[in-house]
Amino acid sequence: MEDKEPASGIPSGTWPVPPGLPLYVSVEQAAKLAGIGRDLMYEYVNSRADPIPQMRVGRSKTLIRTSAIPEYLRRRETA
Repeated sequence: MEDKEPASGIPSGTWPVPPGLPLYVSVEQAAKLAGIGRDLMYEYVNSRADPIPQMRVGRSKTLIRTSAIPEYLRRRETA
């Protein structure tokens, strides 16, 4: 089976990230890259069982590692 590039345009397994994309993005930008809603991305950020890889900057800013988005969404897929 051929490994296809996700709809977001971020090839899986790339690190740091493809050219033209920042290493980390805001939650809103991550949602846009993933093609999902902002609220759903915040659910992934706040998940206790399986949060998306992230880092906090200051008290209120959360940044998501761009290269983690495709693999994380792949894990969240339902069969």
